[in-house]
Amino acid sequence: MMKRKWIWVIILCFVLCLGLAGCSGYASSYSATVLITENTSNSASISFSTMKGSKVLQMKTKEEGKTLEYSGSLAEGKVTVYYDEDGSKKELFTLSGGEKAESSVKLNAKGKLYVIVETDGKCETGRFQFEIK
Repeated sequence: MMKRKWIWVIILCFVLCLGLAGCSGYASSYSATVLITENTSNSASISFSTMKGSKVLQMKTKEEGKTLEYSGSLAEGKVTVYYDEDGSKKELFTLSGGEKAESSVKLNAKGKLYVIVETDGKCETGRFQFEIK
């Protein structure tokens, strides 16, 4: 009887751990100075003085066929920005020191949209903006 009770306790703990785990698979991991982020359901922005690592921003598309408009600039270093709308991480753009980017990409799925800003080493003076239209 006692053995059966412990088996149920272990199963219950396992189920609770699964329920508490995040579903996205993406986690922010960075060190930064003067990092400012704004994040709503249909727009996000990040600016920093220095940053090393990756920052994940989450937005939500309410219907299919929307467009993600983006812009970015970086003074020094190298940054690659990815997006994931359907479970697969795709490169959006890459910037090296002194470069700027501004464009858009057509989104196919509705639901959660992840934007991942990932540095290759230490970067300085970056500004990135994203908006679903």
